[in-house]
Amino acid sequence: MNMTSEKDGVVRLEILVDGETARDIQATIEEHGWEHSEGLRLLLANGLAYVKGERVLQAIESGALSQEELQRTLSRMIETESRLAVLRFRTFEAQQANQAWELSTGAISNENLGLRALVQRLRSENAALRAENEQLREMAPLPAAAPEDPAQSQPPAAPSARRSFWQECLRLFRRNNRDANNRRA
Repeated sequence: MNMTSEKDGVVRLEILVDGETARDIQATIEEHGWEHSEGLRLLLANGLAYVKGERVLQAIESGALSQEELQRTLSRMIETESRLAVLRFRTFEAQQANQAWELSTGAISNENLGLRALVQRLRSENAALRAENEQLREMAPLPAAAPEDPAQSQPPAAPSARRSFWQECLRLFRRNNRDANNRRA
């Protein structure tokens, strides 16, 4: 067995076992549905507890274990079971929090993708509208033909009338966007 240095209370153990033992260990881990490293830790800890328990039983049978030592051993077992129950519950809570986080992360990712697609579509529409706007600006008004009847001729539209037209277009555009956003919500 190779044991590397302790770091933050954790020691790395490396052992070599025969193939049959490795297969038995893997089968036991799979049978219980444990993660591989978790299963190795559980099997090692269970084996250690078994050896300690055997030692206590032998001491009891031989009369070498005093009443005080037996009481201390039982107290330690009770404390260990209590800690295990707390750790199991905390693990359950952590799994639930992790699952909720994964769900919210997935929803955020989906929303992000949707918003990116919307931004791309709006950028394309914006570019098309700008191009159309430029085309409209480049269009020069046709020269007015001399009216046959001076009474029927109308003066050209004043700049303020054209501005109110664009303001009206802008107002309609904003209203349509607001309506579209309300339909999506």
